[in-house]
Amino acid sequence: MADDSKKAQGKERQTVVSVRFPAALLERIHAVAAVEGVTANTVIRDGMDNYLRDRVSSPEFQEASQAYLARAKAQVATALGDGTREGEHARV
Repeated sequence: MADDSKKAQGKERQTVVSVRFPAALLERIHAVAAVEGVTANTVIRDGMDNYLRDRVSSPEFQEASQAYLARAKAQVATALGDGTREGEHARV
């Protein structure tokens, strides 16, 4: 499993986070790790990477992302008091 992207990922600065898993899910993670000969951390990182890649490319996420950006632009326009009414797009 050691390709160039995995080596590069291993050299990235990593941050420790605390995450709670249901016991059954953690058992599944450990089982996959044992079968593949990797750590549970690797299984979790790879799983999250795949999940996020799939999620971000989904039409639902793309739509939600555009809506989020539109709301953020409207909030900035309001905060700057540029005089645009809600529903109009301010040029930033």
